[in-house]
Amino acid sequence: MDNTSQILERSAELFSGQRLLLVNPPADGLTRSLAADWTLWSWDYASSRGLAGALPEDRLVFSHLCPQVDDLDGAILVMPKAIERAEYALAQMLPLLAQGKPVYLVGEKKGGITRAEKLLGRYGAHPEKLDSARHCQLWRVLVDQPVAPFLLEDWLQQYELSFDGQPLQLVSLPGVFSHGRLDEGSELLLAEQRPLPAGRVLDFGCGSGVLSLVMARRNPQTRFELVDVDALAIHCARESLALNGVEGEVYASDGLSDVHGRFAAVISNPPFHTGIRQDTSIAERFFSQVTRNLLPGGELRIVANGFLRYPPLIEEHIGPCHVLRENNRFKVYSAIAPG
Repeated sequence: MDNTSQILERSAELFSGQRLLLVNPPADGLTRSLAADWTLWSWDYASSRGLAGALPEDRLVFSHLCPQVDDLDGAILVMPKAIERAEYALAQMLPLLAQGKPVYLVGEKKGGITRAEKLLGRYGAHPEKLDSARHCQLWRVLVDQPVAPFLLEDWLQQYELSFDGQPLQLVSLPGVFSHGRLDEGSELLLAEQRPLPAGRVLDFGCGSGVLSLVMARRNPQTRFELVDVDALAIHCARESLALNGVEGEVYASDGLSDVHGRFAAVISNPPFHTGIRQDTSIAERFFSQVTRNLLPGGELRIVANGFLRYPPLIEEHIGPCHVLRENNRFKVYSAIAPG
């Protein structure tokens, strides 16, 4: 069981029998071991899949928006990696709580929980640390002031980039990869203008959709599908496609779990962090599985930090790996599936 769930179990007397909203839950057995009337909100598709069956479907919500739950006795936020994502979540959770009700924040000491007093102090005068164990902390504040209703448009950031002499409109939300800007890796990948093969193209880990938007304009003979594990990224990608009049299918996938069929090309700026830790396992699993989704002669084109030892993995699973472009931090790799 996750350390954050273990510290919540240590304070089971606070939660047993309560009507609770649990936000950003790990995929473990907390809701089975701690008897409460649970509703879970997750923006992580992998966690949502892992928790499937633990609760009725209407009590496990995968979305960029918090479910509306009445008569809550309390709400718990498991601290996300990005502070701004915590602010976004709390802004949706707090209007659901009556004054005098508690909101809890639990997280790892290396993961931003040290900001708990400041985050919770916006909603109550006396945030308190209830417990500290397993490198985690549990905080609580009682809501003592009215909270403004949540409006999604207050959190959406729309910004403009320019590629090939044309403007590009992008939408972003807190915690979405490279929120509100173009990251250096994607910039290098988009600097490579050689055409993609005609046909279906998969954008793995699409974020706000910038790779698909630019490459779809350059390659009108392609049809893009965009996948991400993050519900907020999926919403942003759909909005960005609509703003720019680009057609594409956007859906959730844990790695390649929900991707079906074969593609003429797969593009990606693959994630290599899980939570607060550097983690290449997502990319490693991706390389081992992506061959089943590449047509014979299909191209894998990705960008990655130069220090990551991706070429041997790419060559093991796909084929000879070529460096198309590089700078002092990133490299753009290409490999062609056999056949």
